[in-house]
Amino acid sequence: MTERDIASEVLDGLREMREHRAGKRTLRTVRVEARPLPELTPGAIRRIRESLDVSRAVFAHMIRVPVRTVEGWEQGRSSPPDTAAALILMAEKYPDTFERLASL
Repeated sequence: MTERDIASEVLDGLREMREHRAGKRTLRTVRVEARPLPELTPGAIRRIRESLDVSRAVFAHMIRVPVRTVEGWEQGRSSPPDTAAALILMAEKYPDTFERLASL
């Protein structure tokens, strides 16, 4: 494995930025579009929580939100933000998700 020359890489990047600003270089652009998450219904949230065999309070603690928030999700008064929904869906597919997070 070869050793990287970080200082040289940074200087090259700065030179490329200067050339781009001067109109001498076209930088690559990559667009990445996020795939939409599957719909997470109130019933699904409750089912996932129950499959983990935890109370609302414990589930809320695991996700790091107030218990009332989980209550609202399960009763359909509100929906989890995408980050929380992704975490809940991960826990459904990989039940040890919260154990792994707790070990960090």
